[in-house]
Amino acid sequence: MNQDHTKNGMLAVSIIIPMRNEEKYIGTCLDSVLVNGLPEDQYEILVADGESDDRSREVVLAKAEQHPCIRLLHNPRRFVPSGMNIGIRQARGRYIIRMDAHAEYPPDYIQNCVSELERTGAGNVGGRCITRPGSNTVMAKAIALFTQTRMGVGNSSYRLGEGDRFVDTVPFGAFPREVFDRVGLYREELVRNQDFELNARIRSAGYAIYLSSKISNVYYNSATFRKFMRQAWMNGIWLPRMWFICPSSFCWRHAAPLVFAAGLLSSVLIGLLYRPLLLAGLAGLAIYLTVTLATAVAIGARNGWKNSPFVALIMPSYHFVYGLGSIVGLFRHGGARAYFRRAASTA
Repeated sequence: MNQDHTKNGMLAVSIIIPMRNEEKYIGTCLDSVLVNGLPEDQYEILVADGESDDRSREVVLAKAEQHPCIRLLHNPRRFVPSGMNIGIRQARGRYIIRMDAHAEYPPDYIQNCVSELERTGAGNVGGRCITRPGSNTVMAKAIALFTQTRMGVGNSSYRLGEGDRFVDTVPFGAFPREVFDRVGLYREELVRNQDFELNARIRSAGYAIYLSSKISNVYYNSATFRKFMRQAWMNGIWLPRMWFICPSSFCWRHAAPLVFAAGLLSSVLIGLLYRPLLLAGLAGLAIYLTVTLATAVAIGARNGWKNSPFVALIMPSYHFVYGLGSIVGLFRHGGARAYFRRAASTA
């Protein structure tokens, strides 16, 4: 890493970690970052706390007493994008790395992010997200395994273990500071999907996004079925909002659950009046359930058969809940209502 980055008061790297109620993970996360091998006068760790009501703040402050490079920031709006923007505005680094409190990072993570940014000239680089169970249960393990399959994440390269290619998004991300000067900060009106929307603006501005095989992190997924379904619902709810704000952020792997849920619901509701549509819907559902069974069997064959029944439950539930949330989001965020109003006024 270029030692001149610290000249004129500018650090080499600013690491920003949004946090809310991460008592279980934030200490281990910070420990993994602190063993990166760089002198602490070359980087800073800005933890933006969204008014945690557990011991997260105490854990961070205890670490900060031992490591002055750590600073705890207050994020009154609580959500990730506002926390990131607070951190970016206070950051003193030439490079800005967004990290997640729910993850751990290898010792060479920071150096590899910086070297890959300098080598590729990309506007954002990242690497593989290795998913681990959020607890020691079969359900948690099945959730983690499902989120590393094509049926779970589509063509999301960073979850499938692919690398060394230009992509549409990467997890978390490392950026040259000037990227934010050009494309703007995170959209604070997006509670979810803010990373993908930012990456869409980065691509539209002419920058590339690079997925490197040299970069990886370990991410702890939802620990329970209920939390995983809530995650699916929230991601779905906020997806249309992202599309309306930034149309270039649309991609089919995000829209697929919406198509699935809408097709299933319409085939049942309209099929009550038009039988051929009901039969077509049932045929499509049978094909989908066959694929679900094949996915569950494949995961069981590789990782233990006790996971298969849980995957068979998780996959259709996740897709339907995500898709239903997207349908609700179309109306909640105004885009669909505005469309139908315009259509009615021109009829």
